[in-house]
Amino acid sequence: MDPRSDWRLDLCPADLAAHYGPDGPVATALRWAEAVVDGRLAEAWPTTASLFRLALTRRWCWWRRGRLHADGHDPLLIAAALADDDGPAHPLWPDFARSQRPPGPVASDGPAGRWVAAGPPEPVGPDLEVVELLPAETAGTGHHAPALTLLLRMGPSGWLVAGHGRLPLRAGWPPCR
Repeated sequence: MDPRSDWRLDLCPADLAAHYGPDGPVATALRWAEAVVDGRLAEAWPTTASLFRLALTRRWCWWRRGRLHADGHDPLLIAAALADDDGPAHPLWPDFARSQRPPGPVASDGPAGRWVAAGPPEPVGPDLEVVELLPAETAGTGHHAPALTLLLRMGPSGWLVAGHGRLPLRAGWPPCR
C-alpha cells in the first residue's frame, strides 16, 4: 500500500469549481495579491472587506496622525474616507496606496513574480477560508519561500479579502496589531 494515498484528499469537480473557479476564494486571492503587489490597490479595493479596509486605513492614519493634525485633518475621518468605496478618489489616496505596496521591485508580467495557491483553501469558519499563496517561481521546487496568507470572507457579492494571516485585523483606534 502506498502510504501517500492514505492522507490525500481528492476534490470532486464541484469542490474544484467552488474553490478554484473564477468566483472562488483562490481566484479572488490571486487577483487581489497581484493587484496589490503591482501597485494597483484601487483595483483590489472592491474585493477588500470593509473592516479590513478600515483596519488598513486606520493604521496608516495612526502612524501619520501628527502630520494629519498639522494639516488640519482628523485622522479618524480620513481613515473612514479612505476605507470607503470612493476611497481611491480621495486626495490622500496616492500616499496611502503607495504605503501599502510590499517593499522590493514591481512584479514582472511573466510567470515570475506571480502567485499560485499553495493548496486548497482551509475553511476556518462558516463564511471564512484561508488561502495561502506562493510565488509562482518557487512552486514545486521544494524551497520554502514565504507564503502570503490571506483570510477571505464570503459576502453577499462574493469572496472578499478580510485580512492578512489567519485572523481578521481589528479596526480599533489606536490600532493594536
